[in-house]
Amino acid sequence: MKRAINKNKVFYLTVSVLAVLVIIAGGVKVFFDFFVSDERQVVSKTKLDSLEMYGYTLDDLDTELYRTYFEELKEVLNDDEIDMSSYASVLSKLFIADFYTLSNKVTSSDIGGAEFVHVDIVDNFKINAGDTMYNHVKNNVYGDRTQELPIVKNVTIDNIQEVKYNYKDKEYDAFKVVAKWEYEKDLGYDNVGTLYLIKDNNKLNVVEKQEE
Repeated sequence: MKRAINKNKVFYLTVSVLAVLVIIAGGVKVFFDFFVSDERQVVSKTKLDSLEMYGYTLDDLDTELYRTYFEELKEVLNDDEIDMSSYASVLSKLFIADFYTLSNKVTSSDIGGAEFVHVDIVDNFKINAGDTMYNHVKNNVYGDRTQELPIVKNVTIDNIQEVKYNYKDKEYDAFKVVAKWEYEKDLGYDNVGTLYLIKDNNKLNVVEKQEE
């Protein structure tokens, strides 16, 4: 009889300990859910400015260089008579500054420069970039990424020519733009390339990018 009482005591003691552990575990979970997780704010883009007619935007994650070029583009496009050569030059600088800067991209699918690419090829452009240039970009949804990524600090247009460009069996007026660019830190990424921009309904669109 005495042994049975001891077994009962052990049983109740075990149940009590388990109950305490469950309560502690629940308390820890509640603490992390309500106090720790709330501090991890999701990174999101906020639009600051736009050129609605052209579909070009400026957001709070864009670099200072991009913002400078965006203001230059606004000046060019707000002229009574648009200088298409200047348009092509600044648009190329914007594209390069956005595409080759990876530090401000939230995920590997956040492809820079896409809004400057012709709508017919933008999907393929994003897929190709995601498989190559952007394939190693780590997720930064919570702003805690420590990965070192390139930041373009300057773009120089070396040469710009008016050319004809065949696109989908149609010949377009176009610009061939040769550019080079510098990074805040050289991490071995491309720094020279050629862009082809076609004129379609008074809007310039990037249709080809060649890297050297």
